[in-house]
Amino acid sequence: MPELHQFLMERWALYHNLEYDSSEEKEPRLIFYDDRDEVVQSVPVKEMTADAIGQLLEARGFYRRSQKGEEVPEEFQNFPLHAPRDEL
Repeated sequence: MPELHQFLMERWALYHNLEYDSSEEKEPRLIFYDDRDEVVQSVPVKEMTADAIGQLLEARGFYRRSQKGEEVPEEFQNFPLHAPRDEL
């Protein structure tokens, strides 16, 4: 799991709206939730490279800062979750 460790140490803080739970260390997974906190997808990451994890997050719409500590633009504050819209 050196790639996962590398991702956690070097890239984790660049992404917005991620939480880390160390209880999944034996079978680490990315767990995606919807706006009702229901699990939408669970992806094992034990064998993934750091680049593949980043690509997966970006494909799912997670905002990636260009550097640690950078402010997240207001329009991305709730991403990747989309606020429910009123019906037209």
